[in-house]
Amino acid sequence: MKPKGDCLDPLSTTNKGALLLLALLLCMGFAHQADAHSLYIQAARPHVSNGKASPLFFCYGHHLPVDDAIRSEKLKNVQVRKPDGSIVEIKLRKEKSLHSYLVEYDMPGTFALMAETTPGYFTKWKDAKGRDRHSIKPLSAVADKASAIDMSVFSRQWTKTYVTCDAPSEQFPAALGLPLELVPARDPSTWKQGDTVEFTIQRYGRPYTGPGEWDASYMGYSTQAEDMFIQKTPVKDGVVRFKLATTGRWFVRFAIKTDAPENKKSEYLTQKLTTTMVFEVPNERRKPKVDSH
Repeated sequence: MKPKGDCLDPLSTTNKGALLLLALLLCMGFAHQADAHSLYIQAARPHVSNGKASPLFFCYGHHLPVDDAIRSEKLKNVQVRKPDGSIVEIKLRKEKSLHSYLVEYDMPGTFALMAETTPGYFTKWKDAKGRDRHSIKPLSAVADKASAIDMSVFSRQWTKTYVTCDAPSEQFPAALGLPLELVPARDPSTWKQGDTVEFTIQRYGRPYTGPGEWDASYMGYSTQAEDMFIQKTPVKDGVVRFKLATTGRWFVRFAIKTDAPENKKSEYLTQKLTTTMVFEVPNERRKPKVDSH
């Protein structure tokens, strides 16, 4: 991402308040916004047998199906919703990793895996020598050292996927009550190649029909960063709809970007809310089974 030009020479003033104000006024008009890391929760297997323990893990970044490690502090919570409606909290290890944890599938029905990020900041800026810098601190923490603010984002994310244990639940838990959520029209375990799938967007449990963008891709479509099968598309009437062109693991993402409110513009320029969902479309076996024992 290339900046649009210098916003301020930090050596021209020692007044940090004036520097910050001027940086905000100039950069809000010219900053080129880039995408911060996206979070996707995944299940090793979307269909398991009762009594099976199977891992969950994360994709965090710009390459599918896995990319960067994620700090435990970045995950506010990781939860498993069981078919009976009970919630199991996953205890996180204090580490930076893919955060894989075994889930005990101990009853038939549809399990939901979900996670939320800790709200955080991402600021990209140039120092006095024109070098690119990155920070996970708010804008105010770097403004006195910056010659340009390329982007400053306050971000929150939610992600989910489903696992069927033996057979789907009679009542599919489409909406889990996430603050921002992609709600499938029907159980993804019933989707087949060629189907047109549909998601409604919910915000705090209510239909969301405001502005936003969605995109989608599948594992193996591209090895390049942010090279999605369906490029960013403005949402229409709060519905995401597309045709499943192939079998495999699919990744769907929806995001809302808004300008920071007046009382937050010293901390960030843009608020970004993102929600993702991962599901798998199975294929028929391509070759005969062989005895491997």
